[in-house]
Amino acid sequence: MIKRVIRKGKSVYKIIVGQQNTIIKHTPTPAYLKCSNNTRTEGLVLEVRKPVKDTYLEIGENSCIQGHFVIESEKGNIKIGDRTFIGGGLFICTKEIEIGNDVMFSWGCTVADNNSHSVKWSERKNDVLDWKKGLDENNMGAYKDWSNVKEEKVTIKDKAWIGFNSIILKGVTIGEGSVVGSGSVVTKDVPDWTIVGGNPAKIIRVLEPNER
Repeated sequence: MIKRVIRKGKSVYKIIVGQQNTIIKHTPTPAYLKCSNNTRTEGLVLEVRKPVKDTYLEIGENSCIQGHFVIESEKGNIKIGDRTFIGGGLFICTKEIEIGNDVMFSWGCTVADNNSHSVKWSERKNDVLDWKKGLDENNMGAYKDWSNVKEEKVTIKDKAWIGFNSIILKGVTIGEGSVVGSGSVVTKDVPDWTIVGGNPAKIIRVLEPNER
């Protein structure tokens, strides 16, 4: 596993790559990460298990992004819009996570576009041994079998606000301008301009026009 810390002005990226023979060049925009010069990325960690393309994480303009972004599969892709704030947390992607413009994530949130393991024991019985094999070879995640793991895109629309320690699971769309209460577990779509909360998250109320 190769680790590099790349500095761009006051911003710091940490890139972790699963394949030992991958070389990361010290460029203004590091490999696998694309973002504008006016975006802040202190505390951002991007972990790419099996890189086969140039970009896995794309960030728009005037955003402030922290957190740990893990790309588990070759096709995984995370896109973050303009003027968006992410105050840490964990983002696990095998397919696609799309976060819009003017979105706010408080600290400690988790977003996953997959189930991580199959619900069938017969299909997950080798998961630990496969993971350990990768660790033993200093190539984390190299042998993880994702073929039986369900995945579905996660979408966070513009102007949404996600409270701290919230969890957003696969296939969920958070509507425009919606608010997710702190500590919520979101398992179903949230309509536009709606406040939800709880585990599982349920609608608390719809925001009035003068609150939008």
